[in-house]
Amino acid sequence: MRVLVAGATSVPGIPVVRDLVARGHEVVGLTRAPGATATIAAAGARPVVVDVFDAAQLTEVLAEHRPEVVVSLLTTLPKRGPMRLSDFEPARRLWSDGVNNLLAAAHRSGVRRVVAESVIFAYGYGPDGPALLEESDPYPMPPPAGGEAMLTALRGMEQRVLDADGIVLRYGFFYGDEVPHMRTMRRMVRFWALPVPSGRSMLSFIHIDDVARTTVDAVERGRGGELYNIVDDRPESFGDFIRALATRVRAPRPLTVPNRLFAVAAPYAALAMGNTWLPLSNAKAKAEFGWTPITRP
Repeated sequence: MRVLVAGATSVPGIPVVRDLVARGHEVVGLTRAPGATATIAAAGARPVVVDVFDAAQLTEVLAEHRPEVVVSLLTTLPKRGPMRLSDFEPARRLWSDGVNNLLAAAHRSGVRRVVAESVIFAYGYGPDGPALLEESDPYPMPPPAGGEAMLTALRGMEQRVLDADGIVLRYGFFYGDEVPHMRTMRRMVRFWALPVPSGRSMLSFIHIDDVARTTVDAVERGRGGELYNIVDDRPESFGDFIRALATRVRAPRPLTVPNRLFAVAAPYAALAMGNTWLPLSNAKAKAEFGWTPITRP
């Protein structure tokens, strides 16, 4: 199939492009950065420079390349990860205007399937909940204080994709050697510079290789109008995740600081990593994609 990947140089972009090419698909990779075209070409795709906020230009590109499937990886966050709600502003605009333009262009070009990236925090930011959250209860928890516009944009993007008979993939917290925030965390952990917040959190994680694999699975056999949790088998607290990372890199055990103090430097991270309950079920994706997640050390 001819597959167009919007956001081809995002964190999951190049791994997804490589897996699509490895499975025999013809791939067109979109970027708005001319300097990124060599990276896309090296992954085996045809690079195209386009601004997704330019609806007319985007429509021309899809009309020219006529993809059968469009993959939207239109999210951007700081490489260190979001510390404050303001860090989501570029992503909020992509979820609203960028994805709207992409869906409209895909519709005009007769694209038969759209697969879109989302994230576990679409479920919201509650401090407690069921043992496992499933796709059948998509929005059970509230937005963070002051983050209503951000979460409304993310949830609205999901709903527009589903209404267009597209597929939404709710990825867990990325980890793996290719993930920029993991490289930052490793450096900080080695120098005892990454404290962990106290609090009763529970998060779901996913290796970047599993992100790529399941995204291509969705391209090939996902069901239209469905969303899938793409997470591994072991929810755990952010603190436990970082303590395990410290053990693997032979670093000192990270300090644990009260969540209220962590929030002074990183208010969003203190909420999301220290006091949010998001253990997700991956049963649906495993059953429909025949997928077994990488076992996290």
